[in-house]
Amino acid sequence: MRLYITREISGNFSQTDGWSVAKSHTVSGYNQVFFIERFYNGMKELVKLGVTFDRIVPQGLIDSMTTGLPGASSFSQRQNRFEVIVPKNTDISAVPASWKIHYMNTFGYEGESLVWNKKPVRKEKVEPAKKHAVPKPA
Repeated sequence: MRLYITREISGNFSQTDGWSVAKSHTVSGYNQVFFIERFYNGMKELVKLGVTFDRIVPQGLIDSMTTGLPGASSFSQRQNRFEVIVPKNTDISAVPASWKIHYMNTFGYEGESLVWNKKPVRKEKVEPAKKHAVPKPA
């Protein structure tokens, strides 16, 4: 699961855009909080990102995200943002409206079950394109 968490974070916060994971801590199980930051136009941007695989976003994850912001920086700092990464069809009613929500590409809920959404397998055999003979010059 940790590999999928890393992939989801790098898909939403690319290193080519200057994002890096400053620190992280585990709340419980696979619920984690990440501090992701970058320097942009002389300012430090900080995103507090929560990741969960639970069917309902746990209140403990939200509480741990709203407390314990990292120390002040010598750079002028933009407003901190809060974001959450959850599987598709997760109950997000506990998440504050001002927070951005990212849905995972690889996991989702079907009813009460967590399902891995893998790429569909091509069942038809695709024949390679036939090469045409090049006419010889006369």
